[in-house]
Amino acid sequence: MDIGVWLEIVIRQIILYGLPVIISLTCVTIIEARLLHHSPPHPFYAISWPGTWLPWITSILFTRGVIFAIPQPLLPGARAALYRFLGHVLLSAAGFLLYSWSLNHPPPTGLPPLHHWWTKLFMFYNLCMACMHLLPLPGQWVGEMLLTSKYGAPLSTLSDRCYTIGIYTLLAASPFIDLLLGEPVIYPIYAMLANGAETL
Repeated sequence: MDIGVWLEIVIRQIILYGLPVIISLTCVTIIEARLLHHSPPHPFYAISWPGTWLPWITSILFTRGVIFAIPQPLLPGARAALYRFLGHVLLSAAGFLLYSWSLNHPPPTGLPPLHHWWTKLFMFYNLCMACMHLLPLPGQWVGEMLLTSKYGAPLSTLSDRCYTIGIYTLLAASPFIDLLLGEPVIYPIYAMLANGAETL
């Protein structure tokens, strides 16, 4: 790919995904905090760790189809992950309604249709994140059972956040998520939602 074309794609992706990602992760953490009855330490807690930005920038730099950025977990465990999954499902549904609304409300004359793209990407990003959270949930339930067993001590070092961030970043750079989740799950659902919004 030509460096100029690649740079244009990267800049455009960062501009278009930035706002939906920040809003989504902040809202998901608020939902998680409300359901777990546990307040975040500060308002920007969800996006204040490298696990948000390293996978996001990496997936954009490698021009991947599935773009993801992980909110900083408020509490560990499968129950909290389930709440984050449900939060992304709810936000994807909200994105669907906003995208449908944006199609019927053109921007003022002379302005780019950013609200159209932001709502579309808001829907798509949260769909990606819902699938990203759904994938490891069975493993998390098994992992929690293992951590309480006699094998828990050596396994707990592998669940360190530094390792987790590194794994997410490598996944973002590789085509693995596109092949495993994108083609069979995310893209067909996204196409169905996009077509549904256009006919709503």
